Amino acid sequence: MKKVYLPLLLSMFLFLGSCTKEYNDYYDLVPTITMVYEQVESDWEGVENDAHLTLSVPELDQYYIDQGVVSVAMSVDNEKTYHTIPGTIDGVSYWYRYSKGEVTIHAQDPILEDDIYVEVPQRAFFKVSLTESDWVE
Repeated sequence: MKKVYLPLLLSMFLFLGSCTKEYNDYYDLVPTITMVYEQVESDWEGVENDAHLTLSVPELDQYYIDQGVVSVAMSVDNEKTYHTIPGTIDGVSYWYRYSKGEVTIHAQDPILEDDIYVEVPQRAFFKVSLTESDWVE
């Protein structure tokens, strides 16, 4: 009986030893490009409670207008952290709009009161990311 089990046991070990584990390191990454812009207080324009600045983004073409994704984040601590916008940072409401070749960022008093001065950061970094996407009808 031992003679029967020994070849069976050996063949089982040979079979299990010949199996290989495969790892799939392929991830379906969505192509994204990101640009970082440093801006200073004097770059802002506008009135007391609504300031804005325009970033030139030549990579922002008609494709991204029609079906891509445009996102913006802002850092006021020398790029240690970023805040996504739209959002309120230090009592100022930030939002953005974009068109071909540019992104305009607005800084507003959240309630748009008269005679309120919006303090824009002395120095800020804006991260603009353009992501490809599939448009579905």
